[in-house]
Amino acid sequence: MKRDLLTGSAKAFNYDMAIVNNNRRELAEFEHKFHLWVHSSVQEVKGLPRKKYIVSGVTDAFNQLYALHNKIGVFEGEYGYHKKVLGDRVTTDLREADCIILSHPFSGDGNCSLDKLREANSYGVPIFIDCALFGICKDIKFDFKPYKNVTSVCFSLSKVFGTGLRRVGLLYTKERFACTQYADWQYPLVASAEYHYDLLSTVGPDDMPNKYALKQKSICRKYELIPSSTVIFGLDRTDNYAKYKRGDVNRVCITNLLELDNE
Repeated sequence: MKRDLLTGSAKAFNYDMAIVNNNRRELAEFEHKFHLWVHSSVQEVKGLPRKKYIVSGVTDAFNQLYALHNKIGVFEGEYGYHKKVLGDRVTTDLREADCIILSHPFSGDGNCSLDKLREANSYGVPIFIDCALFGICKDIKFDFKPYKNVTSVCFSLSKVFGTGLRRVGLLYTKERFACTQYADWQYPLVASAEYHYDLLSTVGPDDMPNKYALKQKSICRKYELIPSSTVIFGLDRTDNYAKYKRGDVNRVCITNLLELDNE
């Protein structure tokens, strides 16, 4: 009898441990490379939680965060996904929140949100920083050291590489997200990451804003918009683009024009 072949876990068919170990090694190398990519920006990145984990984009990190906290606080103009998913569990009255999500750059205008972070930090609840626009923004500091309540910061590659259908992100967190158990549970997110293994060496976090900065300004002049710190946005504070209203500003995405050769 081969009792030593029996296991307590539900092992899949054709589970090749050599392949699994190689995948884990490659994923660990990618995680480190992603970390270095983030810190290669001329925009200062400091004060991140020490532990980091691969997730299926910032959206995956949001979904895991929702299970950790009940009332999620956001600023007016924030990424609409939270309200779509959580409904009344989202509040703009930050005094009611037991966790605050803040995009930096801010989703509503693509500009620096450190003024909002200072306010959020005053409420004494965990803060999740959404850095999904990192890599297409310029002249913004990502120094979170002064803000003791920042418990999680997540970066994504979707906006830089156009890989939203193959989402991958790097989550730095002090909290017990589900992804903190993936490695021990033999669930590393290899498939979410491997498409990007070679991409990180092709475009840096400052390349896209540098490439399109002048064209962004030209388009914004033509369409009477104010250039955002995030290169794909132009901003309007009149009624000209009221249908694009986000909080106190009209945020207009100009990506289609940036990609036109003759614009």
